[in-house]
Amino acid sequence: MNLLNIISVTSLLLLVLLMASFIFLLSTAIVFNTRAGMKYRTTLAARLKQLRLGKMLAALGIDTDSYLSRERAVDIHQHMQRCTSCTNTEECDSRLTDENIDTETIDYCNNEASLRKLARQLQDTP
Repeated sequence: MNLLNIISVTSLLLLVLLMASFIFLLSTAIVFNTRAGMKYRTTLAARLKQLRLGKMLAALGIDTDSYLSRERAVDIHQHMQRCTSCTNTEECDSRLTDENIDTETIDYCNNEASLRKLARQLQDTP
């Protein structure tokens, strides 16, 4: 075997080794990020259920999983903050006793515009 063939085979082996390492590290990163995302989403869902916002979503017929997958995390945190700082808690609590609320009657909610938009999007989705 001449020197050029030895260099070519060695280079090819190094390239294969680098590609295998890259594929392994990429797969590991994907699995790690997927698990971290699921844990984050579970934590968000638990916090959401503690707020009136979770009850409002249910009353509007918006599934929590759909809400968490459609909305950006920043928007979800804004919704939670608006819900936490709300001063209409008595009216909200009395209205939430009804299991089905129409989006047209939630004018007392700080998240009214966002919830109406989301409810319309979910209705339009087959």
